[in-house]
Amino acid sequence: ATRTPGFDVLVQDVIAAIVGESSLDATRAPLAATAEPAVFTLRGAGWHDAAGRVRLRPTDLTVRRGEILGVLGVEGAGQRELLRLLAGRLAPTVGTVDRPARVGFVPEDRLHDAVIPEFSLTENRVLADAGARRGLIDWRHEAQATQDVIDAFDVRAGGVDAAMRSLSGGNQQRFVVGRERLRAPAALVAENPTRGLDVRATARVLGAIRDTAEREGGAAVVYSADLDEILALTQRVVVCFDGEVRAIPPSQDANDRSAYARALVGMDR
Repeated sequence: ATRTPGFDVLVQDVIAAIVGESSLDATRAPLAATAEPAVFTLRGAGWHDAAGRVRLRPTDLTVRRGEILGVLGVEGAGQRELLRLLAGRLAPTVGTVDRPARVGFVPEDRLHDAVIPEFSLTENRVLADAGARRGLIDWRHEAQATQDVIDAFDVRAGGVDAAMRSLSGGNQQRFVVGRERLRAPAALVAENPTRGLDVRATARVLGAIRDTAEREGGAAVVYSADLDEILALTQRVVVCFDGEVRAIPPSQDANDRSAYARALVGMDR
């Protein structure tokens, strides 16, 4: 057994505390074929904040059609910047990002970054394309498009004119995921999309993510604090630590998650 220098604790104990003891409930899907076209490509892309602090180091990354990429990282490790570069919510301060013209984005904090609680569901659907809209809004068309989201994603609401704040958290999240899936069916980026959801809502959200890659021939990138969820959902995983993005090859043993834990705390360097 290995002990961490300066600490009376086994490294194995630290790893177990990070990743938990439970075994996986699902088998990892096969890797996407390398011949598939790229949906997202980062070429030396990185980002630093207004104070000049590097939040994401220059990164090369390709996500191909049919693939779901999982992202892991502790708070402030660079995963937020990585996902927002992919989603087009941040512009790289170095390097380049190639992505589809329209990318669905499910932010971690929906009430701050995805919806306005006082607005109706229809108004919140229109918000998704607010920066690109020109001319008059056809509200009849928008109401029908909102109803399509409600029907397709089983959103329990009082109708398209109901205020977003009148929905439960799970229904709000299903609405946001449905809105983004229908407006950008072939490219999706999601931050902790199932946090706080019940089993039923979680299944609906994860199904929408799978559909992006499997049915629409697109790609999805998902960050989650739930390692089991990431391993069950995705074909490939990268870990962010101190602004650096590193690919973690899957283990032959589906229950061996030590490589992810080591990468999360920088012990694999």
